[in-house]
Amino acid sequence: MDCLTATVSEIEEVRCNVTSVINGQNTRLCGFGGWFDVHFRGRKEDPAQQEIELTTAPSEQHCTHWGQQVFIMADPINVGEGDHLNLGLVMSRSKENHRLMEVELECEIKEASGNPKESFEKTYFIE
Repeated sequence: MDCLTATVSEIEEVRCNVTSVINGQNTRLCGFGGWFDVHFRGRKEDPAQQEIELTTAPSEQHCTHWGQQVFIMADPINVGEGDHLNLGLVMSRSKENHRLMEVELECEIKEASGNPKESFEKTYFIE
């Protein structure tokens, strides 16, 4: 999203979809991690001479005061190499407490063959 042009209504609900393939043999899916990157490019009228990136991704070399968010699953799911994950995320401000965000995760897992394996939905609350 472009923070120079985004409207309040555009950021009231943030949605994204992520797909991934498991590359470990006979392992357990126990949760998901999340972070964000910001790119400082200047404005169209006054572009930055050099883009600067701020990342909150896990790193031993570069730390920020922002951390990552971890979404732990109560019941891990057995997955295997080649299984496909389709993850949908919806983030919005909590209706009960405007200081919290609600994150709704939907995950569908398919075996490497394409057969459905498991799916789940869970809501998390973050500060």
